[in-house]
Amino acid sequence: MKIKNIIFNNFNLKISAFFVALLTWILITGKERTYLEETIDVNVEYFNVSNNIDVKNINPEKVRVKVKGISTEMKKIDLKDFRLKIDLKGTNQSMKLNKFTRDYLEYPVNVNVVSVYPQWIEITIEEFFIKEVPVKVKYTGMFENGIKLIKRSVRPEKVKIYGYKSQIKDIDMVYTAESIDLSKIDKTTTFKLSLEKKVEILKFKDSEEVEVTIAVKNRNVKSRSK
Repeated sequence: MKIKNIIFNNFNLKISAFFVALLTWILITGKERTYLEETIDVNVEYFNVSNNIDVKNINPEKVRVKVKGISTEMKKIDLKDFRLKIDLKGTNQSMKLNKFTRDYLEYPVNVNVVSVYPQWIEITIEEFFIKEVPVKVKYTGMFENGIKLIKRSVRPEKVKIYGYKSQIKDIDMVYTAESIDLSKIDKTTTFKLSLEKKVEILKFKDSEEVEVTIAVKNRNVKSRSK
């Protein structure tokens, strides 16, 4: 009887307290379990780049990531918690790479990734290349009567060009930027000429100019001295 009295004593008050506690628990639990979604733009990064390559293009440079999680956890996340890093170790020649975005996405463990756009990242890799090619001197006009060419020399005869392999592999020679007018030469003369830099050539490795010596014999001077 005593146990029964304990249970049923102030029964209505106890029931009310129970339901108040239950309602409070439901409200707290429901609040904790509220889910939020957020969209974040993540920069595409890369590392372990070989010295002989250039990452010419990344498409896109950012990816859009939609994440979902419990509201209390979502409020703790920071943009710095999301990274997209692609390892280019071992890539040492010109090519196009297609990388599946999710494979390289780093994000907090307490959130779920709903979607990633785009699904693929395209990376264009260009290999740097050095090639030695001969120099071609440009000439205009002709020697005047009585002027005979003895010797012509170009130093250096070959130069090294530097650029993307895909762009310079078919360049077989380089030209001087200026021409030598043969009609104005009446004695042995040395010219310093700049090299013509095509857009495909990023730079000349050793020298951007050549020295051209035109050695001639002037018969006209001899005849006048007589």
